[in-house]
Amino acid sequence: MIQIKEGKHLNMDAIIMKNKHLEIRLLPKLGFKMASFKYIPKDKELLFQPTKGLYDIPFYGAAFEEYDTSGLDEMIPTIDKCDYRGNTLPDHGEVWSVPWNVEIVGKSLKGNIKLKTLPLIFYKSLCFHDENTIKVEYKVENLEDQEIEFLWALHGLNVFDDKTEIIVPKEAKNIINVHENDLLGEVGRKNSFPIAKDVEGNFIDLTLLKNYKDNRCYKYYFLDQLEEGNVGLYYKEENILYTLKYNSKKIPYLGIWITKGGFKGEYNCAIEPSTGYYDSLELAIKNDKVTKLKPYEQFCWSIYMGVKEG
Repeated sequence: MIQIKEGKHLNMDAIIMKNKHLEIRLLPKLGFKMASFKYIPKDKELLFQPTKGLYDIPFYGAAFEEYDTSGLDEMIPTIDKCDYRGNTLPDHGEVWSVPWNVEIVGKSLKGNIKLKTLPLIFYKSLCFHDENTIKVEYKVENLEDQEIEFLWALHGLNVFDDKTEIIVPKEAKNIINVHENDLLGEVGRKNSFPIAKDVEGNFIDLTLLKNYKDNRCYKYYFLDQLEEGNVGLYYKEENILYTLKYNSKKIPYLGIWITKGGFKGEYNCAIEPSTGYYDSLELAIKNDKVTKLKPYEQFCWSIYMGVKEG
């Protein structure tokens, strides 16, 4: 039995999608954020929740860190604030801070928003793929007769504990550090994965979240092309596997963000598939690792978000 209905999540209007195993709550007035992703059989909330217990309403162009850093947001056309063709692209992109056009269509939930700085429309549609999986379909459309570059990244902040493990394909063997810390070192320092060498020369298993030091933040990108996008988190305590599956040819880059109290005192982590490398559209263009849309072209991709036991 699939239900799609209007409801609430904390102090915000929400649309609730529910079946036997999953309950998803989305906030049309707040960036079409996926605020909650719950596995019903074990009453397990997989997305980090606002520490204040409510949402403050941001304004367009607001600094992301000054508001709730929770749930799952869409980052487009950049993550870091930067300049592009005479426009200033806002911190964490344009769409997380503003209301979307959202409607329930049959057994799907569809939303779209037109960007202000670039001639792009961003579409997002959700439906249940099966009892344990939600399918999220995306489309970006170029509205003008000029080529446009953009960067998209999934920014889903997950809960974790000391028994949680990062799951990535076996070909993901090399990383580059992009956030300075006293474990993985300076920005640009390369390392192996899953067994890396910290700045003191000690070996560390990066798949185990207990191995990262407290009161610090971490972010790194994988340098290897994944044969298949199949990544996630294993919650050993509950024996739950949370997965993101996608076409790694269309979404070729993968970042990992972890904060263990080093950012706003919060503990969460993000598995971040991305179409650009890395974090700012300006830098992605410089690296020539960015998605380009020809005049009036559309670019489509999907993410399958699943939960299962074992």
